[in-house]
Amino acid sequence: MFKKLRSEATGTHKKSFRILTAAFSAVFVCSVTVNAFATANDYMTVEVVDGVNSVKVSVKTTNPEEIIAASGIVLNANDEVILSDYNETNGGKIVINRAKVVRIEDDGLIGYYVGYNETLKNMLEENDVIINSSDIVNADTDAFIYDGMRVNIDRAFGVGIEYDGNAITLSLTGGTVKDALDAAGVVLGENDIVTPSLETELSDYTHIEIKRVTFKIATETEEIEYESKRVEDSSLYVGETKVTTKGVNGEKSYTYSERYVDGVYVDRVLEREEIIKEPVDEVITVGTKKIDTLSAYKNTTAPISELKTPEDLELDKNGIPKNYKSKVSAKATAYTGDPATASGRKPMPGHIAVDPNEYPYGTELYIVSADGSYVYGYCIAADTGGFVEMGNTDVDLYLNNEDMCYNWGNRDITIYVL
Repeated sequence: MFKKLRSEATGTHKKSFRILTAAFSAVFVCSVTVNAFATANDYMTVEVVDGVNSVKVSVKTTNPEEIIAASGIVLNANDEVILSDYNETNGGKIVINRAKVVRIEDDGLIGYYVGYNETLKNMLEENDVIINSSDIVNADTDAFIYDGMRVNIDRAFGVGIEYDGNAITLSLTGGTVKDALDAAGVVLGENDIVTPSLETELSDYTHIEIKRVTFKIATETEEIEYESKRVEDSSLYVGETKVTTKGVNGEKSYTYSERYVDGVYVDRVLEREEIIKEPVDEVITVGTKKIDTLSAYKNTTAPISELKTPEDLELDKNGIPKNYKSKVSAKATAYTGDPATASGRKPMPGHIAVDPNEYPYGTELYIVSADGSYVYGYCIAADTGGFVEMGNTDVDLYLNNEDMCYNWGNRDITIYVL
């Protein structure tokens, strides 16, 4: 693409022309034929000025191209010949204004422009090449052009940046997303999300979005349920249980790192967990002792009482004491399950209820059924009860369970006072 040629200067004494084609030259020659013929026999002196060079020639022709040729100066295409100081009768001065071809690459598009003694800025304006404030030109636009000059124009384009509730637009000529953020003065956090990535090359209408990423520490606790353990105990009967250690729940804490994007919760990561209170296991004691039945003691010498028989007490083959203070025929009922005795002794087979007026607490006795079927055995007066007021019972024997009590009923016995 070449610059449009200027028209000749107005006025009869201010003319110029440019060397474009041979046809143009021929036309020019025809236009001066009359004057040339009129002065054909006269020589005139003409000064031909080519930049800093100047040549004077004495010629008969009035044709400017022929005069220039006679000076030995060669014209190039698009050179401008200024005739404002030239007169076809008296000669004068012909000035050559050399054309300067400038190569301009405008955002990738290449064009060639013709200029003369002018600045780059003027030449661009004459050719409607507008330079915006954000565009980058690799040459000084106030400098004069020269032949073979190469000019590159990087056109700025819009880049949008959206962050922290703001939306701005930059005019840039290239670079990466990171360059755009640096130009805008946007400071990124270590975990911020940038779309597209920082290494992405910018193009027209690139839209950059920044999402701020923050973290919060959150702690949660939960109970640790205690476990139950069962421990066997031969002192308790089968089916009997008791809680010997109360269970207590423990506590465990969880620490999370929660991630927020532009203030909105997204997810979380477990950072650590720890037990801040250990649980206490519940211990349940389970009885293994076989439940007694009264029939198990019938017609045997095995005593129902769980008290150990004193070593100095002699028994015959039927389990009857040989040495005692007195022998009493009486009646006995049975009871069970009391939590304590009047004397403070533990309720158990062997600690029996009596009339304290008859048998003071601590009195040692030995009891068998009157028919010899059952041996209650060695026992101690330890308790009393309502039977004393009833008058139909002498002692109340402690047994291990209600079934045994029901089977015993109100039975005739023999009491041996030891």
